[in-house]
This record gives sequence, structure tokens and C-alpha cells, in this order.
Amino acid sequence: MKIRPYQPEDQEHWLNVVALAYMRSQFRDQISDVRDTYGEEDGYQAVIQLVAVIDEQIVGAIDAGVFNDDRMQHDIYVQNRGRGSYIELFAVDPARQGQGIGQALITVCLAALRQNGADFVEIFTRSDPAANSLYQKLGGQEIAHNWRALATPKSYQFPRVKWQLDPATQTLVLSGAQGRLSVLPTYPQWFTFFTEAAMADFDVEEVYQERTYFLALSHN
Repeated sequence: MKIRPYQPEDQEHWLNVVALAYMRSQFRDQISDVRDTYGEEDGYQAVIQLVAVIDEQIVGAIDAGVFNDDRMQHDIYVQNRGRGSYIELFAVDPARQGQGIGQALITVCLAALRQNGADFVEIFTRSDPAANSLYQKLGGQEIAHNWRALATPKSYQFPRVKWQLDPATQTLVLSGAQGRLSVLPTYPQWFTFFTEAAMADFDVEEVYQERTYFLALSHN
């Protein structure tokens, strides 16, 4: 295995690996057919984009950025601890997980962040035990958490509606007891909860905790 900078010609294979990794994780809602780019407008003065390659095939990827001065001043998580950084994306091909690829990728990434002036890194993750174990093993300290749940408000009652087609406009017309409806909520939906107790008012089908870690970067 070798770890090298991402190249534009990697895009198709990169997207496939990230999609496969996210499909098997709690980041399914983050799957995209477009590769994000990062720069000054996103609050970064430097960007690190690495891939892990085995037999010329991409098997892992990590993107991270070092905060610029403006983002440092407005960061809600950490203040007065030096220059921060953030891991935007971290994925390993499910067929290759458990082989040390993730550990190697993040180790090289953290070294690159240090070389580009970062004093610490913030890492966002969800309830995946392997990811949380890795960040804790590296020395990460949880500094924030919330809950994300697929849920339906207990007070919600699906309205009795009548569907019709307006031939003149070729649009669907939906009417209920209170007259014509312009929107019909679809539940369950994903909600973000900032206290666990708030979920008591919902019928929850799936829930996980979102966590942010702080990891100091040694310059020794």
C-alpha cells in the first residue's frame, strides 16, 4: 500500500470508494456523485487530500483542511488553542477495512496538518464503534455531541386527502379537510436532537449519536 496526494484522474474511482464506504456506514445521507472541493471560501488556508492505493486501485481517502484566520476566530468548538484544522472526509473501501488502511491514512494526514501549521484537529463522526475507537486511541477527546434520528412526531396524524389532476396546468391538486394543500409532510424524517429527552415526543425508528472530537497535534 502507498499513500499519495489525490489527483484529478482519481475522481471516478475515488467517488466509487467513498460511496461504497458510506453505504455501509451511518453517512449514507452524505453519498454524492460530485467530489467536494475546499478552499479559502470554506475557511481553509491549506487543504490536504490523500488516497491510499493498493495495486493501482484506490482503497481509501481522506480530505482535511487547516483553518484560515477568519475560521479560527469564529470556530464554535475551540478557542485560544492555536490554529485548528478539520477532517472533511474519511473513507475506506469496505472490502479493505480492518487492514490498517484507515490508521495509515489518518497518521499521514495528521502529520501533513502539523506541517501546514495546525495545532489541533476537530473530527466529526457518528456512532460507528470502529471510528470512535480509532479517534480515542489517537488521543481524541469528545467536545460535543447530539443525536440524529429517523422519526415521526407522536402528534402527527396523516391527513385524509384527495388527489386530483388539473388538466389545464397538468399539475396534481391535493385537498383535505381544510381545503387545498400546498405541501404534504412525509414521515419518518431525519431530525437533529440536542437533548436525548427531546426524542420522547417522537416515534423513533433509527437513532445514532453524532460526536466531535478534539485532538491536539504535537509538533515535536
